[in-house]
Amino acid sequence: MLSRGNSRPNGSAADWAQRVSALRSHLRENQVQFAKRFNVTQTMVSYWESGKKEPSLKNYIRMGNLAEPPGCFWFWKKAGVDIDRVKLLIREHSE
Repeated sequence: MLSRGNSRPNGSAADWAQRVSALRSHLRENQVQFAKRFNVTQTMVSYWESGKKEPSLKNYIRMGNLAEPPGCFWFWKKAGVDIDRVKLLIREHSE
């Protein structure tokens, strides 16, 4: 099993790499600007987007906070957030 932040096996770019790149593009930021949001280097953003390294759980949550629905839910799920439970709690407490 691959842990967060570690190198990934060889192969095509992971789904998460494509989503990180899409989020950055949506925000209209270059890799340096995006890196500053997460207190990482431009090289790390490049690693994320190429699938060489996976973002930390904390950074997945931050990405979810930046993304619009429904994309935000994908990032939060990657961080281990139980989205279905969150949605249920929101419904229960909004009535």
